[in-house]
Amino acid sequence: MPTSTENSHARRHQTEAFPTASRTSPNPASKNGDSSPPRDLFDTPDEDESAGTAHAPAPVVRHASSAAPTVRCPVLSDGAQMWRLARDSGELDVNTPYAYALLARDFADTCRVATIDDEPVGFVIGYRRPESAATLFVWQIAVDPAFRGRNIAGLLLDGLVRDLPDVTTVETTVTESNASSRRLFGKFADRHGADLAESPLFAADDFPDSHDAEPLLTISGLGR
Repeated sequence: MPTSTENSHARRHQTEAFPTASRTSPNPASKNGDSSPPRDLFDTPDEDESAGTAHAPAPVVRHASSAAPTVRCPVLSDGAQMWRLARDSGELDVNTPYAYALLARDFADTCRVATIDDEPVGFVIGYRRPESAATLFVWQIAVDPAFRGRNIAGLLLDGLVRDLPDVTTVETTVTESNASSRRLFGKFADRHGADLAESPLFAADDFPDSHDAEPLLTISGLGR
């Protein structure tokens, strides 16, 4: 998927088990990102930043509170901050503000936001595959740069899957160069005792712009 290591479309993800990287899924709108031309968005090799692809403006620097994050379903009013988090990730394919508001309203069941002191500092957006309700495609994951290195991306993924007990498979796409997103999903698979496999999906020629191929990462055997 274009996901970030705490940002995400599954376009760029992380996995320690996979020395490659990619993105997050198709969309009702767009995608995510988390590392640059191999510029890791984190200072630490954790799974805590953004996943996806795109070149956005420099992130806005904020003071990071030490309070523990809380993961919950998004509401429509979270859409604006989700858009800002995607924009400030510097790597995600940024959708329109309208798209994030729509996702927060209509896809809240398969999306989550992480809040600290009641303010959104990260999100994950995904959807169930139309032909397989037990398969969740993770499209984007993003985490505020000021709060990276705290495993917020991992908490978002864990919280989302915990709330969807019928989901047995998670899919995402990650470019070969996105090591941080690959670590994120590799660690997620390890924590859940699941299998992680990689296969071709989107070739570079499938995109109208200059874009790396997006291999598919499939994490199966969840909840067994």
